[in-house]
Amino acid sequence: MGARVTAEHQEKLLLLGLQTAHLIHDWNNILTLLQAQCAELPPSEAASNLAASLAEATALPRQLLQYLRSDQEPHSLVVLDNWLRFVKSEFGQLLGARIRLRLDDGAPGATILVDPHQLRNALLNLLMNARAAMDDSGEIVLATSVEASAVVLRVSDNGRGMDESVRSRLFEPFFSTGTDSQRTGLGLSSVKAFLEAHQGTIDVASVPGEGTTFTLLFPAAA
Repeated sequence: MGARVTAEHQEKLLLLGLQTAHLIHDWNNILTLLQAQCAELPPSEAASNLAASLAEATALPRQLLQYLRSDQEPHSLVVLDNWLRFVKSEFGQLLGARIRLRLDDGAPGATILVDPHQLRNALLNLLMNARAAMDDSGEIVLATSVEASAVVLRVSDNGRGMDESVRSRLFEPFFSTGTDSQRTGLGLSSVKAFLEAHQGTIDVASVPGEGTTFTLLFPAAA
């Protein structure tokens, strides 16, 4: 009886996953159309903010797919400093004109073994979280270093920060304070899952009124 119930449960989960995948496909088609139309708008702060919001909306279905899929994308050797220099311009545009994105690349040649697509999604989640915490204006710093056998990426903002009651629950799935400036939801939970899947860790330090720093540690690739 127990085995039959388990099989039925697995079948329902499979069906739910397939239905969700179809919905995500349709959602992405709509977002692609909106992004194309947004690209035709005259340059302005409003257009930049709209592009950033669409980028965040695009990341949400990708998070769901990461939870649903059972297989892993192929991992690649990524020279972290080089990769960050490559994506910095793209992320800077998504964040908007009022946010400065600065790169302090202190790990020349340091290589990690990751799924680059998931790495991009994880960093986008952290950047959008920082953007919201700064009320869309401020500075975000991406700083890299090598510590012992780990390659370290720190994502720091000068936003509102958070108290211990928020910080301690930050990586809980769907946790939210109910305010835009400290919204977390599925995003940060998926970032933690990404790090754990790559044998890494993530930690956060924050002080109200002084900003927040997320510290990501990846095993250095041989």
